[in-house]
Amino acid sequence: MEIRLRNLRRNYGALHAVDDVSLTIPSNTVYGIIGRSGAGKSTLVRLVSMLEKPDQGEVYYDEKRVDNLSKAELIEERRHIGMIFQTFNLFSSRNAAENIAYPMEICHMDKEHIKNRTEELLALVGLEGRGKAPISTLSGGQKQRVAIARALATNPSILFCDEATSALDPQTTRSILSLIKEIQKKMNLTVVMITHQMEVVRDACDRVAVLDSGHIVEEGLVSDIFSSPKSEVTKDFLSSLTNVRESMVRWSKDGGHYTLRFRGSTTDEPIISSVSAATGAEFNIRAAGVQIVNGEEMGILVADIGPDEETEKKAVHLLLEKGVSVEEENKEVM
Repeated sequence: MEIRLRNLRRNYGALHAVDDVSLTIPSNTVYGIIGRSGAGKSTLVRLVSMLEKPDQGEVYYDEKRVDNLSKAELIEERRHIGMIFQTFNLFSSRNAAENIAYPMEICHMDKEHIKNRTEELLALVGLEGRGKAPISTLSGGQKQRVAIARALATNPSILFCDEATSALDPQTTRSILSLIKEIQKKMNLTVVMITHQMEVVRDACDRVAVLDSGHIVEEGLVSDIFSSPKSEVTKDFLSSLTNVRESMVRWSKDGGHYTLRFRGSTTDEPIISSVSAATGAEFNIRAAGVQIVNGEEMGILVADIGPDEETEKKAVHLLLEKGVSVEEENKEVM
């Protein structure tokens, strides 16, 4: 199901939490919305998921407008969406199977259908045979798997994940993201992931919108955003990501006037050597690394270029010609 937002606004007093946001989220995809704390991403997901009404603007699911529905229509439309939260929101008084069954019970589904569907979902999320387990006995990752199964109970077309992995350790996060991607393909879901973690965007999403102060500052394919970020907010996110990656090796804390980004086949080519030979440029490499984004290699290299300004300009020009994205400190070259 495609989601379209037109000029959405939501204010809380003088705070413009969502300020004129227009966005199209394609059907059958994993779409990320990333922003710092206070950027407005949680407010945006509440508007898109019909938990709040916008002060201005429109929300469409395919061709159907959903922000202006009556209470009865809202209840019916919400059955087509599932939600996963950071804190799991499970009933401690119910075991795993009973938590999964709850949405079907309130929809007054047949008991035999509920039983069969619950068992099917437990198997889908890797918890087969754990239906009678009390919630208190489950790990954080297992609790989130129960929450995912519950969100899928009524066969939704859209799945919202609001900081769904923020409370999990890195290894569990990777397994949950892998599960969500697998489920998305099996069920042809539109998955919307709200996050402040660039790792989540890199490992799970097809497209991403970067939110800052209630505005969309950048949007596009994840591979494009990683290889050539435009906004300072996105560059900050990428910087914080690569600094903690094991694949990113930094052997000098000082310097690094330029950040070079390589994509796909350019990561395997001797571009630095060829540019140096052609221009006489001297590269003082401060840090470098390679990571995989949507199955495509993305390289990053932090360096100073010398020995003089004229040679530096020639080297940068040739790097750009060879398809390398070049960012000068506090200034975007391309």
